[in-house]
Amino acid sequence: MMITGFVIFLASLISIGFVRHRYGARRVIAGVRHGGRVPHEAEFELYANGFSHCSRKTMLALAEHGIAFTYRHVDLIETGRYGTLDQDYLRINPNGLIPALVHSGVPIIDSDEIVNYVTTQLGSQSESANGLEIPERHQFWLEKCRLDSLDPMEAIGTHIGACIPGLTLPLFAVMMQSVSFSALLRGLALHNDGKRVMFFVMARLLGPERVVTVKPIRTLIERSRSAVAVHLRELERHLAESEGPYLTGSEFGIGDSALSVVYLRLEEAGWLDLVCPHSEFPLVRKHYDALRTRRSWEVLVDAYPARVAEAAGRLGELATNKSTQMADLYRL
Repeated sequence: MMITGFVIFLASLISIGFVRHRYGARRVIAGVRHGGRVPHEAEFELYANGFSHCSRKTMLALAEHGIAFTYRHVDLIETGRYGTLDQDYLRINPNGLIPALVHSGVPIIDSDEIVNYVTTQLGSQSESANGLEIPERHQFWLEKCRLDSLDPMEAIGTHIGACIPGLTLPLFAVMMQSVSFSALLRGLALHNDGKRVMFFVMARLLGPERVVTVKPIRTLIERSRSAVAVHLRELERHLAESEGPYLTGSEFGIGDSALSVVYLRLEEAGWLDLVCPHSEFPLVRKHYDALRTRRSWEVLVDAYPARVAEAAGRLGELATNKSTQMADLYRL
């Protein structure tokens, strides 16, 4: 019986491996894919998702440069299905990750590579390009906000961007309750990041309140919360030196843009008032307020998925209900 079970298990692993190799995502080098031209209708087409932290960075960079682009929505499992694993999208980005910018048929993949491409290769196309020059302070926070697509939580202690995945786990868990098991199984078979998919499966099976009590998950969330507070204190000092409202005073820059999506994720995942209260971080909160009044912010509002707003509301209810286990996680 044990031998039979082992054979079935081994056969399943081999089958999954074959399917992933044949039809799934595969790792390729980030950047400009000169040899991978794809069909296009507009000069600039951004394949993205309004919930994706990395998509938001690229949307803001394009908007701040005044570059008109066609937005191509790609579903994530958090918004219902793995649209990133569709064959049409894998031809654009074989990594199966978003965002991807297609410029005249040439794909540029990975958010940091796209932002770099926009700021260095396309700056001359925009009247506002001077607002996105990269002085040292902006370069510092641009790097601090980096989020490695293949190992996003590797540098929690040194990068504020690396804290975001862990702090988003409770919101992910809530969103998984409206996702079908068949969609999750497709991710297990085809997605590169097995650990991420396994968390989604656990969240779907256990529910948001129970999954955040699993020790490794709880530890990661708490480590991320502690680390992000350290990064925010450093940011508060830098804003005090600049006399605000932006990192280098009155001039907006790419570092401000990178931080704006960090703030947004902290807010929608229920952490902003806990880790960044007005009383302790007045300049950081003023910074966020200033960023939300910029015209470029409208691209994020326009692309914001309704499912995310619903899930954020549900998470807020759980976090403030003292009888729930989620409330213990969100305690002051």
